[in-house]
Amino acid sequence: MIVLLLASACSNRISNFGKTKIAQRSDSVLLNNRISAIKSVRLEKFERGLFKGTSNPAIAYRLFKPLNLSGQKLPLIVFFHGSNAIGVDNVNQIGILPKLFAMDETQVKYPAYVLAPQFPSRSSNYSLDQKRNLLTSKPQPCLNSALQLIDSLKKTLNIDQKRIYVVGFSMGASTAINAMALKPDLFAAGISISGIPEFDQLATLASIPLWIIHGNIDTENPFASDEQFYKEVSNQHKTRFWELDNLAHNNVFSTSFLGEELPNWLFKNSRK
Repeated sequence: MIVLLLASACSNRISNFGKTKIAQRSDSVLLNNRISAIKSVRLEKFERGLFKGTSNPAIAYRLFKPLNLSGQKLPLIVFFHGSNAIGVDNVNQIGILPKLFAMDETQVKYPAYVLAPQFPSRSSNYSLDQKRNLLTSKPQPCLNSALQLIDSLKKTLNIDQKRIYVVGFSMGASTAINAMALKPDLFAAGISISGIPEFDQLATLASIPLWIIHGNIDTENPFASDEQFYKEVSNQHKTRFWELDNLAHNNVFSTSFLGEELPNWLFKNSRK
């Protein structure tokens, strides 16, 4: 049975920050229709690119540019993919999340550049945090190239540098948190879906708006790491934590946050 969360229906009752346990209901037809609509976004809407930073090898990327720019500065949303998209084909990293933000209906309300790098190797690795007996994540060298790519695009595109956001799923979610820890002055907010947090930079990460989404029966990237991370950063009231009840790693997108909830939350945040 495929489950669909009532996230959109109850979004008005869910605070911008804090922890919420999201219940579930069965609604496979609605879910399948929504996923099909997102997947129908053509890959050709994303321009191909290749960037050579200071770390080898070069990284491939795709970039979506809004059609009607009108000279205005627009946000940049960076998407980091999971480990199943590691490679150099410059295709597999374009999954549901980048396509959701490139949809016409999303761009009408939330116009933005959409950047999706493809890592040729793991962008984040995991180890045991001895103090907490939980997994923690560490950035890998190819992440530096992605951050350098963002810096280069800031010079060539009309990006609103106060509204650069980072979003990731699985390994990419861990990488999103690693990126925020490495460059806290770059990102206005981030979304981590089913990732592993970084415990070494708690004070830094607690100061940046961060939305954590995680299924509580995830065994691939265990839920307990994100749960503990939230406990340690929640006092700064910058972190939103959605616990998706009875969802595992690979069915976490069986949720109605595939509507406007993600861009709506991101666009509320801007660096000072």
